[in-house]
Amino acid sequence: MNRLDKIRFVLLYGKPPEDMCYGYMELDPDGHMIGLYNKFGEELDLYGGHEVVKVRTLGTFDDEDRDHFYSLLESDGVG
Repeated sequence: MNRLDKIRFVLLYGKPPEDMCYGYMELDPDGHMIGLYNKFGEELDLYGGHEVVKVRTLGTFDDEDRDHFYSLLESDGVG
């Protein structure tokens, strides 16, 4: 099961954001980051010079069934 965490960006593309900037991080079952998303759920470059702090875990989902991934984002106000 993959996991979706809400995160706060400390650095975004190598620069500190002007305001509090939140997003989402997708992790595989081994805890490796496989996806990074902005506050609108749009995918970001994993290697763009980002530093993040985990805020909380939104939940887990089966990678074969991405519908629950989008449900988790919607539960946090995205969409």
